[in-house]
Amino acid sequence: MQAPMPTPEQISTVDLASWTVVPSQSNPDKDERGPWAVTAGDGEQYSLYFEIADTAYPRQVAEFIVEAVQAHATQLRLSSAFDDVLHERERLRAHPAGADLYELGRGRVVAMMAQLGKLAAEAYETAPAPERAAQERRIYAEVTQLAAQAVSWMEAIHARYGIDT
Repeated sequence: MQAPMPTPEQISTVDLASWTVVPSQSNPDKDERGPWAVTAGDGEQYSLYFEIADTAYPRQVAEFIVEAVQAHATQLRLSSAFDDVLHERERLRAHPAGADLYELGRGRVVAMMAQLGKLAAEAYETAPAPERAAQERRIYAEVTQLAAQAVSWMEAIHARYGIDT
């Protein structure tokens, strides 16, 4: 019996780092031209399993799928993070003290490093299970703010010195 294709909902619930390519159950000898499977999930029971069989190079097709899905998901996460930084940068610039964002004074750098140190310490402290999601959201918001400040300083350097990238 052939397994059904996974739905987007199933795919989005599985840790992308766990995606791998394995010989299918009907290919115990790991024949390159035999069926191969894309799997994901932890443990003996995969959360996601589908076979690639009717092609000249099933293993390469399966590897391509895994690499493409991981690259696409990475790009989506990165794009989302950059969008959040841009939104925070605009929010900070709209604040009355927003013009100061472009000034890279010693006090600002020291404050940023101190904030980064606190975040690093907090990130390594495991919060009780009911508080973990709130802790992650708080850390993410603070990292986003630091990144927005860093981007503003980069813009200021570009403006002052005409650095081309």
